[in-house]
Amino acid sequence: MMEVLSPNKETKTRDQFQPGAFVGSILITSGILDTANVYHGVSGCHAMAQHFRGDLLPNGGYVPIVGTGFLETEAIMGGAAKLEKTLRGVAEARLVKEAPQCIWISMSDCPAVGGEDIEGVSRGVAADSGVKIVAIENAGFKGGVVRGAELALCKILDEVVEPYDGEREGINLIAPFLMGSANWPFDIDHIVEMLQAAGVKVNLVLSRNLNFADLQRFSAAGANLLLGYDEMPDFVGKSDAIGVPTLTDDLALPFGIGNTEEWLLNLAERFGDSKKAQRYLVDEMNSIKRILHRNYNFSWMASFLSDKYAAVCGYAPFAAAMTRYLFHDLNIRVKVVGLWSETDVGMQKAERVLEPLSESLDFTVLENPTYHQLGEAAKQANVDFAIGSIQDKPLFKSYGIAHLNLGGFYYFNNYNFVPWPLVGVKGSLRLFSEICKVVDEAFYETEAWKKLAFVPGEERD
Repeated sequence: MMEVLSPNKETKTRDQFQPGAFVGSILITSGILDTANVYHGVSGCHAMAQHFRGDLLPNGGYVPIVGTGFLETEAIMGGAAKLEKTLRGVAEARLVKEAPQCIWISMSDCPAVGGEDIEGVSRGVAADSGVKIVAIENAGFKGGVVRGAELALCKILDEVVEPYDGEREGINLIAPFLMGSANWPFDIDHIVEMLQAAGVKVNLVLSRNLNFADLQRFSAAGANLLLGYDEMPDFVGKSDAIGVPTLTDDLALPFGIGNTEEWLLNLAERFGDSKKAQRYLVDEMNSIKRILHRNYNFSWMASFLSDKYAAVCGYAPFAAAMTRYLFHDLNIRVKVVGLWSETDVGMQKAERVLEPLSESLDFTVLENPTYHQLGEAAKQANVDFAIGSIQDKPLFKSYGIAHLNLGGFYYFNNYNFVPWPLVGVKGSLRLFSEICKVVDEAFYETEAWKKLAFVPGEERD
């Protein structure tokens, strides 16, 4: 049975790590290599944008983010002059190594509240310099990462992409960072490899190692595949208007062998070659067998993992897929699932992905829980370990629960320096290794052992 609880639906209480809209926009625009970002806002938000932009660096490229130096004075008097000066410096290649094909403007709350006219300033500089400038009103109060990504995508469709009248083929992969995997830069690269092996043409990855001119291919795709579950109605509507529909299937992300097989065969049947997909999957599975066949270390650890209890928390698509993987592939029983989503649609989609497990498992789904609610639920369920992100690690450790960082963003999370995916059949080896390590950690968790300690004279529960 799957029990769904919404502890904060009425109060709207939030305490989870949730970057603002400008981070979502920066993660979209920073994957377009021959462009530059100008950040009009206070230094703290500028630093955050720079750090998250680093998610795109592994096997990718560097897109500069140039700050306008917005200070307290500009909060009172206005910062249009600093914005104009910075835009001209970037357009004329005085603040960057070479003139970009496009400049993206993002902003923080302070100038947005003050009513900074970034659109007007950008039009003036673009007219003088001849450089394309796209201003995105993406202050943090506009929403979360999903909304920021949608705002950037809408600007791209409105001001960059042209209509296409030819034959459409392939798919656009949209916003891979919304998968919720801390390993997403390497995961998306392998997702592209899997799709291509299955005969599915990947038209664009928005955004990963693109040039500005590549954006014109957007309208030549047969469909968009959003890699997050959250609703993006403005983007979907604009994309529909130029003839590119967006898939709405309830597909679990390809973490683990079971999820990967279902995900890849589904897409190959519609956009590629299902027989190619089957051959590819068999070849990948055979390569895994060569490593694990008669491997007593593997058989011992697989037995050690079986029937353990777990908690999983994270962005809805990641948490849902990881819960399915743990049960289908490893016979680990997830008792608590914490789903974080910016929209009701994203939450509902994750719950539909989880629903089939209710025939075999009893577990609780918490919708946008606070950290305390999540920790208490995991404690009551007596789980052996938890999978989440670095932000919730102190929480679970304080309860004496072993913890594994797999979710969130690449920046400020795992030690992900080996370019190996978590997705796909190939990634299942790394996933299994990570799960083995956290279960081993749980075995030596001193706080957990203390709970089992027998004290003479006290009754045991």
